[in-house]
Amino acid sequence: MKLYSAPGTCGTAMHIVLEWIGKPYEVEHLDFAGMKSPEYLKLNPAGVVPTLVDEEPLSEGLAILLHLVDQNPEANLGPAAGAEGRDQLYRWLAFLSATLHPFFWPYFMPMRYHADEAQFGAVKDAAQVRVGTALDVIEAHLDGKTWMLGDEKSVVDAFLYPMANWAYGFDKPTSAYPNIDRVIRQLAADPAVQRVHEEQGTSPKVDLAA
Repeated sequence: MKLYSAPGTCGTAMHIVLEWIGKPYEVEHLDFAGMKSPEYLKLNPAGVVPTLVDEEPLSEGLAILLHLVDQNPEANLGPAAGAEGRDQLYRWLAFLSATLHPFFWPYFMPMRYHADEAQFGAVKDAAQVRVGTALDVIEAHLDGKTWMLGDEKSVVDAFLYPMANWAYGFDKPTSAYPNIDRVIRQLAADPAVQRVHEEQGTSPKVDLAA
């Protein structure tokens, strides 16, 4: 298996899951120019990461994570098709992919949402509010749960990890959400996650010593 990703992006989730699975894999980190190269566009015509090549190329984080769950049942990283809890796997992967993730775009790329640079601050403020509404939903869901799907960690937790890390620098940071912060701390202390950070040259945004 080969993952095309970029450090700090949501592709970090797939990188973590590949570490959890424990099978041989390779990661190639791309910069913006690399994502637009003719070679990469043959794999992913959208010119973005992540893309997983597992015999055939597969793009979109949600699809990649479901593929990894189904192709590696022994890793126990999500309910199998038809098993109890599978609907919740779909629900939360979709929520993270289609609700939480897009809310970050105006924060990181305000120029895509307003032509007037003087308004970029307002665009970013609005993005923080929208991210907060999604984190509120996740925070309430985690009451009484160890992980997003219950007692066992899953690909959903891995998907949450990079996005929750992005929000540690917000006006209302991830640390203001005790349940989410707890999950992120559990993950940041995981040796597999630490190996991913080391390979990427990144570090968790959460202060594990705090």
